[in-house]
Amino acid sequence: MESNYDEDLNDNTFFQILQQNHLELFEKATLDGWVICVPRSGSLPKYVLSHEDFFNHILIPSDELPETHFRSLNDKDVRICNRVVTVEPGNNSSPFSTHVLFEETFYTEDMLKYKILCIDSPLEQFPNKFKSQSDIVSIETLRDCIDLIWTESGSKDVLEKMDEAIKAFLLRNQRFEFKPIQIQKDLVSNLYIQCLQITMHDSRIREKASMNRHFLDNIKLSVESYVHHGIYKKLIKGVTACTAFEDSTFNKIVRNLSDIQLRDLDIRSDLSDTVPKARSELARVDGYSTVLGKVGCLKRTLAAISKQDTSNSKQGTVVAADDLLPMLVFLVIKSGLPNWIAHLTYMRQFNFSASNDVHVDQDSFLVTSLEAAIEHIRSGILTGPSSPESQQEYEEELGLLDSPLRKNSFECGVSKDLKNEGGECIETLTSLFDASRLGNEEEVERILKEFRDNNVETNDNDLCNPFCSCDKCKDKGFKNRGITLCHPLCSCDKCESQVSQKLKNTTPTVHSCDDRGYTALHIACMYGKPKIVDILLIYGANVHATDYSGATALHYASSRGHQNALLLLIHNGANINVNDNDGNTPLHFAASNGHEGCLKAVLYFSEHNGISLNINKKNNQGDTPLHNASRWGYEMIVKLLLNAGADPGIENKRKLTPVDYAHNLHIARLLRTKPTPSHVKLIVPHFKIDMRQDMPVAAASKVGLDFTDEPFRVRSPTSGEYPRTTEEIKKVERVLRCITHGDIRLACFYLGLEDHASSPRKKCHPLCDCKHTGGPDDLGCVTPSDALHVNICNVEGFTPLHFAVMHGHSDLVEILLDAGAIPNIQTRKNITPLHLACLHQRPQIVTKLLEAHCDLNCQDLSGNTPLHYACQVNNARLVKLLMEHSPNMALRNKKGMTALEEAEDKMNITVARLLSQCKTDTNCGNGSL
Repeated sequence: MESNYDEDLNDNTFFQILQQNHLELFEKATLDGWVICVPRSGSLPKYVLSHEDFFNHILIPSDELPETHFRSLNDKDVRICNRVVTVEPGNNSSPFSTHVLFEETFYTEDMLKYKILCIDSPLEQFPNKFKSQSDIVSIETLRDCIDLIWTESGSKDVLEKMDEAIKAFLLRNQRFEFKPIQIQKDLVSNLYIQCLQITMHDSRIREKASMNRHFLDNIKLSVESYVHHGIYKKLIKGVTACTAFEDSTFNKIVRNLSDIQLRDLDIRSDLSDTVPKARSELARVDGYSTVLGKVGCLKRTLAAISKQDTSNSKQGTVVAADDLLPMLVFLVIKSGLPNWIAHLTYMRQFNFSASNDVHVDQDSFLVTSLEAAIEHIRSGILTGPSSPESQQEYEEELGLLDSPLRKNSFECGVSKDLKNEGGECIETLTSLFDASRLGNEEEVERILKEFRDNNVETNDNDLCNPFCSCDKCKDKGFKNRGITLCHPLCSCDKCESQVSQKLKNTTPTVHSCDDRGYTALHIACMYGKPKIVDILLIYGANVHATDYSGATALHYASSRGHQNALLLLIHNGANINVNDNDGNTPLHFAASNGHEGCLKAVLYFSEHNGISLNINKKNNQGDTPLHNASRWGYEMIVKLLLNAGADPGIENKRKLTPVDYAHNLHIARLLRTKPTPSHVKLIVPHFKIDMRQDMPVAAASKVGLDFTDEPFRVRSPTSGEYPRTTEEIKKVERVLRCITHGDIRLACFYLGLEDHASSPRKKCHPLCDCKHTGGPDDLGCVTPSDALHVNICNVEGFTPLHFAVMHGHSDLVEILLDAGAIPNIQTRKNITPLHLACLHQRPQIVTKLLEAHCDLNCQDLSGNTPLHYACQVNNARLVKLLMEHSPNMALRNKKGMTALEEAEDKMNITVARLLSQCKTDTNCGNGSL
């Protein structure tokens, strides 16, 4: 159980008394490394603590399993597993367990380390009069918030009243999203206070909150989360509108850092395998409408980075703050979210329930860490990888990265790392790439000129004829190549060596490429070296050359925002409509990475040179440049594309238009308007502003908000289906209320079923499993399309079948079982319908459930089986029905009693006789009774 409970243990009464009045015991525990369990404040009964109480809470680790098995000082076996502390039962007791709320490490003045476990309740069972009046409730999701308010309120109309307040708020503030962020914050804060007052008007919640500060904090958090969920679509529109410029600026930085690698941030190598899971967790932050949900994503991200198993709170790798920050920087860059500033603003500005104390908890630490990572990226300190990833691999294969010669070459911009037999330096591809990357014009020219001079053929005018092979012409050719032979026809070893060396010259050319297909022109465009680009083009570089991904130098110049290099390329014949292997054109990259200058250059060139430009060209995913610009919030680029004829109604392969990708109101309004005519297209046009108030944006159109974590929760096959939305939660309560009041037909209508009275549900044959189609009923309605699942459950896990059994509706039980209700379905306390049928003495329903093969030996949280309950209510008929199906009579409940002992304890003579007779009769399960 991962709880958000927190307290200062130095102020804990139990801990204070242990240190002050039992100093020797405390020092012994710290010296020997024993574990000290401290019950949370308010959980101890109101009596004087004795030595025995402290002996119960000091645990000595076992030698074999020191992490999980312990022995208390009063000689009790204790196990700690999955953050649950279990005290093993003695001779006359049952097992007792409680939860670990948090763990804290302390140090003595002598720097001795000892561990404190804050636990939910003392490690012993107290009589009812001594028990604490409140338990610690873990609030992790919106569902937990709704469950807390619903179960703790005396009347069931608290949520309905809050709904009315939220509805009135939305009606009063129809132009809420157009207001400044501070006004939005004030308005939402007032709504939060109003809903908190509604909740505190409930007498049960008010009384409990006055006794337990932690419960009050949970109520505040629950109310805040419910308010957030109710107004999120309106609120997120306003937040994204206020942070639109900051988000677009941040996105431009992030998009241009997309090639950054873990090694560029000096991230620990042992954390690299955590990146996929951590990134997927962090990217889900936009799937939550509450601060609670968004912070929960940060918690799961931290757990993924530290390799911690959140399902059982298993400790993983220790991650220091200095290691966490670069990981968060990397994950934010790689997450692909377009509105990080908006999410951070939301978590910072609308967290009303947070305490104003200076005390820093885990939530505030995580939000602060995320803010630090975002600010680090915004600062511009990061410049991306030092060299292309493929080039790094190329150099690693050659062993050049760490060589002294390599380091010296970086200083002068030259890499001469190979020598021929005569001691001359031979240039490699790395030399040309280094010089291109560093912008060393002289070195690039020298390398290319050397190749040209070494490989140029003798001028035809100097030869007798182009094909002449006389001694005179041969001699001229060899001299022009720098070769001096003994005589033109000499074939001695010395002359042959010179000729051979020249023929295997490895000096790179302007067309040379590495294993990824990069040429020097690609490298120069990557790093924005227009003068190098110009030199390479003069020496005949191919502007159409592609790398392994099908990208040309024009793609890289456009994606990196190097306008001058781009202009040189397109003026030398580069194709502005060329696409890479993913179908992206240079215009796609310029629009995706926010390079307005490159986009203007392409548009200007195509317009003034009469070159056709496909402004609506789709990539392999069906996205146009306008899709990319809309997604990342580049308002000026959206205007330019629309003015150039981009169509905002084009759908990609996911059936989404650029309008669907708009994450703020400014972009959404542009995409729904048309530019006014302009004589000069490249001047940013004026747009008619559409002030419609129902303008949808992508940030407010997320499906499955807050309930996206439900599929990830491990759920038993015998548990009910939890509602997916707040509306479904309310529908479930309506169905259960109908069953309670006996309105079976209306309950069946909500569940999409037909009751026997109106339309008998007879099967075609005993094995028939077909679905009957529902027609109009006497209510004048057809079966609703949004009918609830037959196994839907409420807050406590009770399903319609449970309620039908409790209230004795035998016909409804039959309908539900026929419709697929699980006979052994359990509540949160593991109570099955058969438990309830026995407890409420419903023999007819017990018969139906037994025919449906219910589990007779299922034990609830109290350890009771259906037979235990039949004995407790002293119903001999029920006992006889159950005994005919051979239940396990040896099972004991948490009081350590079997069903027979329960009957004897309650002086149920008839029942005890039946059970005793069956105990001795081997055929009692075959109807001998």
